[in-house]
Amino acid sequence: MPWTGPPSPPDWAPFVTVADGAKAPGPRKLGGPHGIGDRMRVAAFAELQAREAFRWGADVFDDAPGDLRQAWRTLADEEDKHLGWLLDRMQELGVTPEGRLVSAHLFRGLTGCTSAHEFAWYMAKAEDRGRIAGEQFAAKLEAVDPVSAGIFGQIAREEADHIALAMRYFPKSDRA
Repeated sequence: MPWTGPPSPPDWAPFVTVADGAKAPGPRKLGGPHGIGDRMRVAAFAELQAREAFRWGADVFDDAPGDLRQAWRTLADEEDKHLGWLLDRMQELGVTPEGRLVSAHLFRGLTGCTSAHEFAWYMAKAEDRGRIAGEQFAAKLEAVDPVSAGIFGQIAREEADHIALAMRYFPKSDRA
């Protein structure tokens, strides 16, 4: 199906989002359980948004080669795996997804893209920001919460593959 404009957002439950255009509250200090929980919640919600956006992009962008669209479906499954890891760890720590507002800015940005090229690079940039944040959180959490640190570190390593996908189909010289 061709791109006809951004879709309506999915039901984000159990996460609770701020109104469109509003900014979500920043994370609390990393030193305490709330700060770790805030970062896990934001990361989990980003994984959910990426999952939904990859599925949407695979269905909508007829200008993407079939193998790229299939790769996006596979990446959606990987994002779902990451979401599961984060939600499981949040449950172990007593952190609820609905415990603090999050923003659906990533999903709105991705679903506002009008071509496979634009979508792939928007996603690659978002994945790279997530990779960097994941590496930083893993390093900072290692001493206080090695289990969560390991999850962030593993997700960061896997995000590098997602970034490479955009570069393979749309080389930097062809970047939007």
